Amino acid sequence: MSDTFDVAEVLAGGCWKRADSWAFVSSFAASWFTPLSPADGFTLEQIQRAEDRLGVHLPVALREAYTLFGRRRDLVAQQNPLLEPEELLFDPSGELLVFRSENQGCAGWGVSLTDLSREDPPVALFSDRLPNSGRCRFLDRLSLACVETVLSEAVVGRWRQGRACQATPEVAACLETEFARVPLPPYPAWFDPMGPGVRWFSAAGLLLRLEPGSEGTELVVTGRTEGDLQRAIEAIPGAWPDAEPTVTRTISEHDFVLPF
Repeated sequence: MSDTFDVAEVLAGGCWKRADSWAFVSSFAASWFTPLSPADGFTLEQIQRAEDRLGVHLPVALREAYTLFGRRRDLVAQQNPLLEPEELLFDPSGELLVFRSENQGCAGWGVSLTDLSREDPPVALFSDRLPNSGRCRFLDRLSLACVETVLSEAVVGRWRQGRACQATPEVAACLETEFARVPLPPYPAWFDPMGPGVRWFSAAGLLLRLEPGSEGTELVVTGRTEGDLQRAIEAIPGAWPDAEPTVTRTISEHDFVLPF
């Protein structure tokens, strides 16, 4: 599977149920990292303590994510981490339960308190890049937001197998013809939520992400291996700057402070 795993192909049927999202995370972990194990999740007792502290019940989808892979820092905490149960908090407005944070607290992902009773509620993004540090719709289901988290954290964690270029019309045309569109709806980037929505493409061993850039849309390409990455660079007619040495480390427990 590690030689043929294609994100778009695996997600071709969509993630219409929570179980579909969790099945995808499991198969992606086995291909790009290591298989999930029972030790990768938080216990129900740990989750219950968080609920007691906050005085709320977590949505079913968030409880399931925590128990299945919440402790897998390689999957969910390379840069913008899924908060651990004891780190869950409310946003400054007191209207959102925050379950994921940008690593310097410039943005966060949360669920409206009015939606906590829903099993798989919509997720909001709040960011200091929005007018009046406001918030906007992110994705319609928390389980789908977890799929996005795993993909985005993989891009960061594998940056030594990653490159970026401007998404010129030629590059965009190549993506449409040579790679498969990952069936995630476009969603706002935390660092430019007013810009074009993020879109994903893939091939076996490759993740390709279109996102807002300093000079328009940018293409970020990540490979499972150096060979996978080189294959993409040779196929895509982009102006690829030389790779810069990058040191990426997993965020450790309590390794950051939320300033909001």
